[in-house]
Amino acid sequence: MREVTPLSEQERLVSVGGRAYFFRQRLARLAEAIGRRTEAVGIDLWGNGGVGRIQTESDTISGCDTSDLALTRHTWQTMNQRFSRKGILGIGGLAILVAVLCICAHWEPRFPGDLRLTHLVQSVDSEPLRSIMEWVSFLTGGWRAPVLIIAGAIVTWRCLGKWEAGLVLMTWLSSPISSGLKLIVGRPRPTADLVLVFRTEPGNSFPSGHAFFAIVFWGLLAYFALTRMKRRSLRVLTLSGFAVIVVWIGVSRVYLGAHWPSDVLGGYFFGALFLMGLIWLDWKWKPRVDAESHDETAHSDSGSH
Repeated sequence: MREVTPLSEQERLVSVGGRAYFFRQRLARLAEAIGRRTEAVGIDLWGNGGVGRIQTESDTISGCDTSDLALTRHTWQTMNQRFSRKGILGIGGLAILVAVLCICAHWEPRFPGDLRLTHLVQSVDSEPLRSIMEWVSFLTGGWRAPVLIIAGAIVTWRCLGKWEAGLVLMTWLSSPISSGLKLIVGRPRPTADLVLVFRTEPGNSFPSGHAFFAIVFWGLLAYFALTRMKRRSLRVLTLSGFAVIVVWIGVSRVYLGAHWPSDVLGGYFFGALFLMGLIWLDWKWKPRVDAESHDETAHSDSGSH
């Protein structure tokens, strides 16, 4: 039998160094492959210039073979399962909360603290502030809301794609939903003997349609910014701007005497419930839309050859 000569200390260090170098090379190749697959599903967005649109359907195909596509679909399926479990719990809890609010608002013309908080908001007596509040409230009400939705859908289509633009168009449903809820709850608006009413508006009070629409429309755009923007500074700036708009709209409705603070809060909660449904649709169907576009592009490419 051949005698095994033990390695010296220097030889062992060389052997360990070689294995470490090989291991680092494997890790680098794995990281590169994960990066390609992440870009293939459109997670790495708004980071490579252009008019804001990161990848077209044909871009998604490049560098992504059959195994990559299978891994991508498996990853999205895992994410969908996790979102479905948490999303169902969140949507269910929020639905119970808004149902309780509706019942209480049906029987109570205002909640405890509504009158005091309204007086606090209206205590700032300033003509420029009143003009700003009226302008903010005017922008998101009536026929201006559909115009804003169409403009947002066009910009979203140019920056992200048709699927995202379709979700933006679906925010229009917030208007008939809020109108139907107002008829069901039947809470009256604040009266001039209790608060300052700068302009009398028709219809009931709960929930606030402006707050409902603000959460759904601006919240969906904020979701797109959060999940599809690569630059952190731009993402934080965009989210901060959207948050200011949403809060400002709610405060303006109370300042003008059009709603009680609880009406605005109810609009926020109902809007959040509707927004969660749109986000669920995006998580559930976006991978399938991308997969179908991949198959169509691959079929067209094979046909052209």
